[in-house]
Amino acid sequence: MTKSVAETIVHLEQIIRQKYDPMGFIDAQHGAYKTGHVPHVAPLAYLCIRYAGLDDVEIDKAESECDRYIPEPYRELLRHMNGARMLGVSLLGGIGGSVDRSAIGIGQPISLRYQNAIGRPDYIPNGHLGIGAINGPWFSQGHLYLTSTGEVELYNARFNMIGARWPSLAVFLEDELSRRFSIYDDEGRILENAKLLPGDTDDWERLAQGAKEEKAKKSLLGHVVNALRRK
Repeated sequence: MTKSVAETIVHLEQIIRQKYDPMGFIDAQHGAYKTGHVPHVAPLAYLCIRYAGLDDVEIDKAESECDRYIPEPYRELLRHMNGARMLGVSLLGGIGGSVDRSAIGIGQPISLRYQNAIGRPDYIPNGHLGIGAINGPWFSQGHLYLTSTGEVELYNARFNMIGARWPSLAVFLEDELSRRFSIYDDEGRILENAKLLPGDTDDWERLAQGAKEEKAKKSLLGHVVNALRRK
């Protein structure tokens, strides 16, 4: 029987807390926590950060914040936790108005405004809700979208390319977070040659590097043209 989003999160959090609490953790109000302290990354860095959940009024405010319909699977996630940062996966949440939870000591997620109300490529279908991102080795990043039919798709951050697809939000959480347990060693370091982005994304780093270099060339050319105009 397929688990609900909330059941999936509860199951995964039990594994996360058991596995990473011995490395160091902080519990905060309303179920928020940090676990898996990795001081070799930064003095206050943790592998997993889970923000306190929202009530339905706050979720409605988050919906207004991102100017896009939030379907029930992601509303269920937000009731349990207002976004998270888990093992390199960032899940977006609401931060506007009364949704501000920064005072409880764990901080806030990246806003649902990004990937939805601002910074959204034209090729992303209107019915897709941007829900988060996964970083690649250096430059590449995949953006996560929940489709109007309930699937989760991983888009290249710069190109109209889908590298991976999951049949539901619950399946994405179960499959991808479980996969990511295996890419860290016992001290929370990413294993050499670990595959950070799931799916058919092996060339995304090369594409991202090329896009970065092209942007740098255009910027340099712009500076040269402006300097010539000033002469």
